[in-house]
Amino acid sequence: MSLKSVLILGGSGFIGSHLALKLSKNYKVFATYHSHNYSVPGTTYIPFSIDNKLWIKRILHIIQPDTIIYLLGSNHAGWVERKPRLAEHLHSIGPGNLVNSSEATQPRFIYISNPYVFDGVKGNYKENDILMPNSVMGRIKIEGENVVKSKFLNYVIIRSSPLFGRGNGIGRTFFDHLRMNLSTGQRFDASPNEVHSFGTVEGLAEMIHRIIDLGVRNKVLNYGGITKVSHFEFARRFAARFKLDPSLVVMKKPEAQSIYSKNLVLDYSLNSTPSVELLKIKPLLLEESFDLIHQNLIPSS
Repeated sequence: MSLKSVLILGGSGFIGSHLALKLSKNYKVFATYHSHNYSVPGTTYIPFSIDNKLWIKRILHIIQPDTIIYLLGSNHAGWVERKPRLAEHLHSIGPGNLVNSSEATQPRFIYISNPYVFDGVKGNYKENDILMPNSVMGRIKIEGENVVKSKFLNYVIIRSSPLFGRGNGIGRTFFDHLRMNLSTGQRFDASPNEVHSFGTVEGLAEMIHRIIDLGVRNKVLNYGGITKVSHFEFARRFAARFKLDPSLVVMKKPEAQSIYSKNLVLDYSLNSTPSVELLKIKPLLLEESFDLIHQNLIPSS
């Protein structure tokens, strides 16, 4: 029996490169890049633009993917606020451009969303809680989720908490900046105004591997860790765990016009219980996640 084929759209990014590394051990993996070519053993990288419908059709016809994983765009709220039209184009309009091109093969479509689809008032959000975004990011992601639900016959939407892990060398993540600043004795500014259930990028990759393996379809699932912390508390705990100076972590002041200007704290933590039960994956405490990355991050830095 031939290997299942997986196409990762946005495969040169932080999440995409980790996914390619994980999935290429068991599947035939193809991944796309826009401006930064990349290399992962066992993965074929292809140039890609979501606007080139003829090229999209050609790629899908040649690859015949069993699963498409959609990672285009950025989940950084600041980037979305600065470039709302581009963000909408990539996060919500983009999936629709793939519908007609993939009709013949009808692959499983996995769309990565985030917790900003919720209002941040109560936290511990479940998949069926009411969606009431208070940001451009949240509104755009809801639009993307709705496109996926209405256009694809076989889909999985994953609302992922913020992720951390080794960067891939193309751009630096929050975690990269934190690790590098503290290890070189530099100050690191971190916000106390959002609470999240941070998860490892390896954990998300394992979750997606299980989804493909088990043939899960037409589900909305949450992903995140057990511990709820702000970016500020995350950074302080990281410093303590790796015997770095926690006093270098400084509380970041919100911008004057932001929703956090009056010291508002929003809780975007996610409840991942249905995902854990369905996929038989193990949720981790923050300290357990730090132990995990200590094995494959710190020694090689």
